[in-house]
Amino acid sequence: MEWTEQWNIKPLSLPKANEYLEDLSDLRFADSGILTEVNPFFFINEACQLLANSVKLFELGYFDCAFYSVRQAIELSLSGLYLFSNPDKLKGWKNLEKGFELRTIVPELKLGKEEFSEIKELFSDFFERVEKEKKLMNKYVHKQGYKSLYYHYNSFNAHGKPERIALLTKDYETILHDTITAIALYRLVIDPYPILMLDDDIVPRMPDLMAESFSRSFVEKYISEEFVERYKESKLYKGFYDYFKTRPIQNEAVYALIHWQLFERKDYDQIKEQHDLLSLNDMEAVDLFMLSSKIGSIILDGCISYSCETKLNDTSLAIGDAYYSKIFEGQIDYNVAYKGNYISRFPLNDSMTYIKHSVVLAEQEINKISALCKHYTKVFTEANEYLMGMMDEITNGATSNDETLFT
Repeated sequence: MEWTEQWNIKPLSLPKANEYLEDLSDLRFADSGILTEVNPFFFINEACQLLANSVKLFELGYFDCAFYSVRQAIELSLSGLYLFSNPDKLKGWKNLEKGFELRTIVPELKLGKEEFSEIKELFSDFFERVEKEKKLMNKYVHKQGYKSLYYHYNSFNAHGKPERIALLTKDYETILHDTITAIALYRLVIDPYPILMLDDDIVPRMPDLMAESFSRSFVEKYISEEFVERYKESKLYKGFYDYFKTRPIQNEAVYALIHWQLFERKDYDQIKEQHDLLSLNDMEAVDLFMLSSKIGSIILDGCISYSCETKLNDTSLAIGDAYYSKIFEGQIDYNVAYKGNYISRFPLNDSMTYIKHSVVLAEQEINKISALCKHYTKVFTEANEYLMGMMDEITNGATSNDETLFT
């Protein structure tokens, strides 16, 4: 044996490693796309990365580093909630100032953010257990007790080595599991969508959202039905639930259009029945499809893609105005050959909309599409000017009770 090999760390077995990584993806993608000064999902995502790092470190045998990465994940997820609730503190955080330790931010979160305080109270028994586990984890990190030493896992003559490895693995998996649960609960302080969207009665009442629910398997493994029922008692959940419960249930055609951007011309009457639930983009897509059965796909602003029953040779999805602009370099705007079919473009709402069609569009069809795009551009411009005017009035100190702003 080479002398330097004495420093090699022996790998540890973690049979459920890939399962943990898949579950972390479930947590990581439970984003809802909210636009705020501080994006809390940035911190949730980073916490998931730290937990994924931890899994890999444990498998490599660096168990104390694995525990430390778990501790970092807890701290970072709480820091994200703190900055989300106190965006004025972001500059200090970026400048590496003091005051962002857990002993400082957790008491402030409990006092300043009702949703966080309520979660802590609803799941007090769980978080008490997590606190005990954190103390055990810190013993591994700070190297207190014989079981925290590498000697007992790497030395060929270490006494009771298999049993010590089994105990170490059990401690690690228990702490990792409950940390994933804790971060999932911290995620639910932001909004209730990951749980709310598991309700089959609520989902067809929702608008199109970037939000994703937790998978059923994730809930079963990390949250449990009991915890879900507890969470449903929170003010945050009840507020969202009560609002969406008042919204009408979308029929199948409208749901497919709103959530999946799918449309069939035979469903046009169903769409008309609930036209008030559609966004401006939805309305534009439907009216464009109805102008010609040749149209198979519509890409609004180069990125929002709608499809219908008209078959096209190309079924791939490409987004981005830069991609489509290149197709038209040196070409006219209509009937450009594209992957076995044709593509045309029309100005709409201050950007370009791209239409893929099965055969060449006739001049009459092009004129109708152009007229429709001009109509919707006018609607969009007038609505935008109206909203900008309202914002200017408010910014300039207009009274919020001026009813003429809303008539």
